[in-house]
Amino acid sequence: MREEECLKQILEQARQDLNNLQYQYDLDHPAVLHQSMVLDELINQYTRSSITQVKKRSGAAINRLASEELWPTRSQLYRTANSAS
Repeated sequence: MREEECLKQILEQARQDLNNLQYQYDLDHPAVLHQSMVLDELINQYTRSSITQVKKRSGAAINRLASEELWPTRSQLYRTANSAS
């Protein structure tokens, strides 16, 4: 399973744990506050992972574009003109 999918499952479980704790205790109870901090850190980790994935994908696209000829060279134009006649 991919890291992103694992993080999603862990995030969901942490969210459910926080919901359960907040029904058992007051919102300022140490257990609720601790679980809230755990969930915050997991969200930050998921966000960092997602940003890294987007950068990898966009970097690959930029590298691909950089390697492609955006404008035809003179020799390509010459070949095109000669093949048409």
